[in-house]
Amino acid sequence: SGPSVVMILEGENAVEVVRKMCGATDPSKAIPGSIRGDYGMSICQNIIHASDSVKTSEREVKIFFKDEEIMEYSLAAGPWI
Repeated sequence: SGPSVVMILEGENAVEVVRKMCGATDPSKAIPGSIRGDYGMSICQNIIHASDSVKTSEREVKIFFKDEEIMEYSLAAGPWI
């Protein structure tokens, strides 16, 4: 394994949306255009992890981040969208 980038993504239906972008856990079953479908090498080297539920994500966030490392973010264009 190599370097990792850990991110917290949020938004409406974030878990479902991100998991769809990732594709099936087994890259051989992931659709082309998904992250795993394009870049995954095997079920053990599937290139990306995504939480399977909000509850799981809350637990995983605590593993990787301290409270003071998590910042609020809003789009600058938000008021116009």
